[in-house]
Parts: sequence; C-alpha cells; structure tokens
Amino acid sequence: VQLLHEVPIESLRFHAERNHFSNWLFARCEFSLARKLQPKKVSDFDDPREIRGYLLDVFQESRYEKQRAVITDFSRQSFEFESSFTRLTGDSLGGKGRGIAFMRALLARYRLERKYKGIDITVPSTVVIGTLEFDRFLAENKILKQFERGIPDDREIAKIFLKSKINPELREKLSKILDHFVTPLAVRSSGLLEDSQDFPFAGVYATYMIPNNHENKYVRLKQLCQAIKLVYASMFYREARTYLESISSKIDEEKMAVVIQKLVGRDYGGRYYPTFSGVVQSINFYPVSHQTPEDGIVSVAAGLGKTVVGGGRVLRFSPRHPDIIPEFSSTELALANSQTTLWVLDTSRTDFRALEEEEATLKRLDISDIRGDGSLDLLASTYDMNDQIIRDGLSADGSPVITFSGILKYDPFPLCSILLDLMGIGKQGMGCDVEIEFAVQIHPDDEAPPMVAILQIRPLLPSYELCEIPLEEIEGVDDLLIHSDKALGNGTSDSIRDIVYVPPERFDASRTVEIAEEVGAMNAILRESSSPYLLIGPGRWGSLDRWLGIPVKWSQISGVRVVVETALEDFNIEPSQGTHFFQNMVSMGIGYIYVASDSRKSAIDWSWINAQPVEKELEFVRHVRLPAPLIVRIDGRCGRAVVKRPATDREG
Repeated sequence: VQLLHEVPIESLRFHAERNHFSNWLFARCEFSLARKLQPKKVSDFDDPREIRGYLLDVFQESRYEKQRAVITDFSRQSFEFESSFTRLTGDSLGGKGRGIAFMRALLARYRLERKYKGIDITVPSTVVIGTLEFDRFLAENKILKQFERGIPDDREIAKIFLKSKINPELREKLSKILDHFVTPLAVRSSGLLEDSQDFPFAGVYATYMIPNNHENKYVRLKQLCQAIKLVYASMFYREARTYLESISSKIDEEKMAVVIQKLVGRDYGGRYYPTFSGVVQSINFYPVSHQTPEDGIVSVAAGLGKTVVGGGRVLRFSPRHPDIIPEFSSTELALANSQTTLWVLDTSRTDFRALEEEEATLKRLDISDIRGDGSLDLLASTYDMNDQIIRDGLSADGSPVITFSGILKYDPFPLCSILLDLMGIGKQGMGCDVEIEFAVQIHPDDEAPPMVAILQIRPLLPSYELCEIPLEEIEGVDDLLIHSDKALGNGTSDSIRDIVYVPPERFDASRTVEIAEEVGAMNAILRESSSPYLLIGPGRWGSLDRWLGIPVKWSQISGVRVVVETALEDFNIEPSQGTHFFQNMVSMGIGYIYVASDSRKSAIDWSWINAQPVEKELEFVRHVRLPAPLIVRIDGRCGRAVVKRPATDREG
C-alpha cells in the first residue's frame, strides 16, 4: 500500500490497462480482491489520478476486513484501523474478552455491513490485558500476603491496590496505547469465569469509565493505571467473594484480565454519551399478545447503558413486534414508565478521585437537561399538558417523553432488523440463547454513518427441569400461598421454612436503601444457620434506581432460594428483565416469581403470611419461620409457578 503512494501515475495506468493488478492478485490466491479489480477499466475513471485513489481504497478495505477477525499482539499493532483488537500481554483474555473476540469473528464471518449499507456495525477498538499480568501484579506487590490475616473491607482493599505498582513494561505499553486512544475509555473487568456458560458474573466486578482528556499524558496514564488497579481490586470485594461462595467457587480459582475499550458516543459540552444503549436477549421470558419467547426482547435507554443493566426505567419491545409495548399503551402508562434520567460521562472535569465508586466520573441527569443536544430527536415524543396526549417528535412546548417513536415508527435506520440478525448469529455461534449489550450513535449533525456498537455477548442459560404445573393445580385450589404466570426457575423445592418479606403497609419508596440494609441483616442470620428462604418485596429487587425497587446487592440476599417481586396498587413496577442482577439470578437457578397487583393469573395470600408467628421483626422487614416447609413448584418453560402452604397447615 505504501508503494502505491509513490508509483508514478503513468506506471499505474500502464499496468491497469493490462489487468496486471488482478492477475498479480490471482497468482497469490487473493481471489476475492482480484475479482473486485478485474471488471474495472481505465476508461471508468475521468482522471488517471483517480486510479491511485481507487486502488488505495480497495487495498485498505481488504486489509481492514482481514483485521476484523484477527487478535493482534501489541508488538505488531500499528493502530491504523478502527475496531482493532489488541492483546497487550499473554495468557487468557478472560470471559468478557473472549466474548468480544468471538463477536468480532462473527461479524467478520457474516458481513452484516453488506446487508446494511451505510451503517457501521462494529465492535469498538479494544485492548485486553491478559490474566498473566494479574498474577504478576499480585506477586510483585505481595498482595495475597497482606490478606493472610483476613481480607479487609472494600475501601481498604482499594487503598492496597492503588498503592501497588503496575509493572514498568506494562506501563510503557499503556503509554503507547494512549498515543492512539485519545477519546474516553471504558476499563472493564474480564474475569476468567466471567460470562461463562454456567455463571455470568454480570455486574459483579467493576467497570470504570474515564474521560481520558487531561492535557498532560502522564496524568491520563496515571488515571488509566488507577482504573486497572481498581478493576483488579474488585475481584476481592465483598460482593464478588459472596457471589463466588454462592456458586461454590474459590477466589484463588479466579483470575482477572482487563478490557480497555473506546467509549461509544459524542461529547456535548462536557457530557459524553451514546444516543442510546441497550441489551437484546434472544429469549423473551414474558412474551405478551402474539409474541413468542423466540422473538427476543430489547431493553433500551438514552445515554450510557448503566440505566438498562442497573434496572432503571427503560423501553422494552420485541424486535419482531416493535408495535407491541404494553407499558406505553396509554398516556398514563407512558408517563409512569418512561425514562426520566440518564447517565453520562462527565468530561468537564479532567481530574477525579480514584477511591470513589464506579460512578466517580459519571453524572446522572434529567432527560430535560439534554433536550438541546439534538440526541433526543429520534427518541423523544412530547407530552401536551393541555390536550393530555403524547405527540411524536420533540417540540419546544411540552415535556419530553422517551418513546423511541422516531426509530420504531419511522425507521430512519433498521434497528430491529439489525438486532434480530445479531440475535440470530449470536445464538447460532454460541449454540444457546444469548444476551448482547450494545450502544448506538446516531445524530442528525454527524457526518459519520449511524453506528451500532456491540460491547459484549454472554450466554443466557435459564435452568429448566421437568416440572409441569397443569392449570387445575391453580384454579379452585385453596392451599396456594402464591401463584403466578410470570416465573423462572428449576423445578420443585420442599426445603424452605423461612419467609423474609416487606409487608405492603410498611413499604416506603423513599427508604428503599434502609429496607435493603434490613434485608441484608436478615440474610446474614439465615446464612449463618444455613437456612434457605423465600424473599418477597415490591418492585425490582437489585435495581440501581432506588425508586423502582429495593437496591439490594448479592451479599445482602446470598442465602435466598426463591425471589418474589410484587406489584402494589400505588407501586406497580414492571418485572425485572435484562438487568445484570436478573441475569445472575436466572443463571444461578434461583427461583423467580412476579405477582401483579390486578391480575387473575397471579396472587399472594398476604393475610396467611401476616398470621404466621414472627421470628424477627425490624422497621420494614419481617421474618417468619414455618413449622414445615413450603412446597415450591416452578415450570420455567411456560412461566407458571405455585407456592403451597406447608402440609401441616393444609391438613389443619
């Protein structure tokens, strides 16, 4: 390619007139490239100088196509192409790194860009630090010796890792990476067990997003190294240790790789974010109307994907039936369920405190705060208070409502079709249902084409056993404590004697953080006695949005056997689906039941629960212990579940 810049035009023309380029390529088995050049004639170009440009474009495109499916070692990487994948050090890429590499190979194989011309379907440029570097970091800094007397709390762990030093050789490589990566970066965990076929570890380890915009490269390098250290540290945090214990794994069996990825988006005066982010699952656990589970489900939200994976307010639709959105079937429902806030990367600051949470560099804004950015043009409708209706499009008068109508109704680019294809190739490639996280950048002022960026892919493996629940077991039966047509699970359980629940009359949506702490206290007691329990509460368990449910962490419910989400009359939140918390729960075989507030297909007998002897009671949470076990039966294939009162109670 370099010589093409130097060869005289007369020589290029001479060889082009005689098909020497295509003949030379045929002789070297470059058949695809040769066939592309062979039909071209010199007369097709108005100016002979255009021949040079055409040849350069064709050869560059060919090199890029070959690069798309290749993992390049750092020593050979020139970073001349976007969407590159670089291995910085040896050994395993970790689960997330493997998934990203696998998705790149699928995209290179199926060539979706040929079907969707003018749309960039890609994986962002990625660098992976292999697990070998993690072992070296622990050994050189003698970190495990510092834990011989016991692992301290998370903050002390973070301090230990931040004081430790990254190997100078790796540091030098990272410095060279920053010569080419000058936009914001996501620094993600990639544990050896993460995104595995058995357990996803979704959201268990840390991800840090850094602006990467300081004028001093040394400061940028320091911030990147801090983020890497904190990702390493997150493997030892209490949440990760509890998760490992719950799946009977030991912390010394796990190792950590790190994924450094260019962040998808655009800067809007100190706020960096993609137009929208989402998660697509190839199986829909709760199909409605004429949808089928195989039609899949998509959860999307404006801004960074933290809103989606954290259980915030999102728009859910099947990519095969985007017109069926029950949560937006009326003006009242749309106003109640639409996204009101979004997450963005704060690029107005060039410095940040490394010991803060993962949100240290992020901002949570109201949707109205970004209405002037132009990013809502395809996502927002407008609520007219005078007429009390929602009109398509974003107008100056009225409140914005995130409906995605500009995309789902008017199809400016084929999002649903693209997602269906990604679902299909992902499922075929992995041999099971999959979950794909993605981000989309599309803006009316952008010269670049719309971009659909795949951030990661993981298997989605709900556990189903042979357990059938005929309708006659529900209809007219008087010994049922709970029944539902929205459930996930793994058969029959007859070992649960403990119920931890939030009585509806005590629930306070403004104090869900305190409720989570009380649940954690109950969990600690029951874990100590090895007592599995049934957990019941309103809204979405594990939501990062404390106004949509109780924001428990895994360490606060680590002993649970069955989780029940209930809807209250004044707190009617749609069930979990597409969040990291939900994904982990499904993969671990924890039973999940959703009880609607006004459905004949689901119910819970609150009066019976409240009548049981109280074992322990706090301000918001109550624990009752039954004289005999509950009978829990869940048929995950049809989403049906029953929880029967203990046999002694039924006999009495």
